[in-house]
Amino acid sequence: MILNDIRKKNPPPKLDFFRGDVFLFSVVFLFFVLQGLSPAAPPKKGVYHLVARGVTLYQISLAYKIPIAKILEANGLSSPSALKMGQKLFIPGATAVLRVEPSVPLSPKERRDLETSLESEERTLAPNILIPSEKEKPPWYGKELDLIWPIQGKINSPYGPRGKSFHDGIDIASPSYQEVKAAMDGEVILARSSATGYGNVVVLRHTPGLTTIYGHMSVIIAKEGDSVRQGQAIGGVGSTGRSSGPHLHFELRNNGKPLDPMPILPLTIEQLLERASEKSSRK
Repeated sequence: MILNDIRKKNPPPKLDFFRGDVFLFSVVFLFFVLQGLSPAAPPKKGVYHLVARGVTLYQISLAYKIPIAKILEANGLSSPSALKMGQKLFIPGATAVLRVEPSVPLSPKERRDLETSLESEERTLAPNILIPSEKEKPPWYGKELDLIWPIQGKINSPYGPRGKSFHDGIDIASPSYQEVKAAMDGEVILARSSATGYGNVVVLRHTPGLTTIYGHMSVIIAKEGDSVRQGQAIGGVGSTGRSSGPHLHFELRNNGKPLDPMPILPLTIEQLLERASEKSSRK
């Protein structure tokens, strides 16, 4: 009885939910719950690219013309080596999904077989598309040709004997989709996908009797009948046709006969450094 009287006179304090620590805790808790349930922010403008086997981030960057740094940042990647096959890569700013050609290295035996087959097929194309042989000397004979490199890259197969066959041009290794440029002013006399080893090929006619050939391209920009200027883009590096990886097969021909383009092309940075090193070692 006495205990009940005490309780009536001194009731326990009521908890005011809307004041004090309890309310503050509830608000904070509710905030984090709602944050977890709220939908993710809509993605920025771009597309998702499915990474194929053998494709590098550098190739993807070239194809979409988006800097590597931007792709890494958009996907939370620390380095290009973090890219994995089957990964969905967000390409910021892109409007359409592009096909990026993989470059999967072949085994030594596959490469040898392919090179032998390529040589036999390459020789079947030129006689059918180049102008007839002329008995007189061409107008450019004895003059210095103003030839530029169609792309920058390492020569992985020079002009000349290759195994049991003969290589009619030079192979310049380069990532897919790098711009291929016209080595000289000229007219496009062929720009199409060839059934022979050249794959996607462009042939330019310059002065009478002089032509250049650009093979294995991923895409062709030039059209037959176009007049192109030296340095103008005519396509992109690829691995179409009989090819062992992304590179440009480049030929220089006079009346259908192959010429070694190396003595005519300007020196590369590597060649200049080599010559400088040779001179310094002789001193």
